[in-house]
Amino acid sequence: MKRLLTLLLCAGMALSLCACGGSAPETSAAPERGDEVLTSGVVSIDGICVDDSYVEEEGSPLKMVYLLYTVTAADSNLETDSKYTELTINDSNTYESEHYGPEQCKYMSSYYYSSYIEDVYVGTSLKVAATFKIPEGDLAPGRTITLSDSQIPDMEALRLSTDDIQRFADQEEMAQAMDPEGYAAEMNRRAEADTDTQEQVKSLINGYYWSCYLNSITYELEFWAKDNFEVRTSLGTSSTGTYSVRNGYIFCTYPDTGYTVEVPYEIVGGEIDLDIIGAFDVR
Repeated sequence: MKRLLTLLLCAGMALSLCACGGSAPETSAAPERGDEVLTSGVVSIDGICVDDSYVEEEGSPLKMVYLLYTVTAADSNLETDSKYTELTINDSNTYESEHYGPEQCKYMSSYYYSSYIEDVYVGTSLKVAATFKIPEGDLAPGRTITLSDSQIPDMEALRLSTDDIQRFADQEEMAQAMDPEGYAAEMNRRAEADTDTQEQVKSLINGYYWSCYLNSITYELEFWAKDNFEVRTSLGTSSTGTYSVRNGYIFCTYPDTGYTVEVPYEIVGGEIDLDIIGAFDVR
């Protein structure tokens, strides 16, 4: 009798161990194609992209990932910017968006890309770009992507997959695909201006200087004939170079490095509006 009870107890323990050993740990399954949630309340996802030309540094696995979305204020005014959006992959690794300077979104002019908060008023929409540095390994196929943003609570209901990521050779290719109108507008603004426009702009800027105060530094930008400029700062630095007139920018190029500061401008009523804050403010 005791032997029979012992056998029964051993069998029960074996079944219990089998049941425990057979249960696999729960993992976050990637949404099936078509199961993504791309719109929720005031926000909708326009796309998620990778710029394959971006290199953080030699040997770094980090890629520049662009989240493009549209915010529409229906009943309440909203505020948003390109920072502090959180992107989580497989409920494990969370990355926070940062503004990495205007160079990272220079061709998609339809999208707001800034660390400054922008108001979105009732009845209006705003297209926003958020950028993340994410290691290549976490962008492997079949992984879940969830989002959150304290300014846009509806983001928490969105759900994507790494299979939704579109990859592009560089920023220009990405802009052509994701924001064709904005890309065309930026290409036109960067094209060399005709002779009449060049002469008009030069007559309005040569012999004058503009100043602004940014990040505790005063900048002065001066132009003179024929095509010269100088940038002076309150730090005591001074740099000179030559400029060229484009349809929507004045390109100021430093000869030693070849680096160009793109200064936006408009001509209104025969007067020039030179946006040197937009040129020197990296935010």
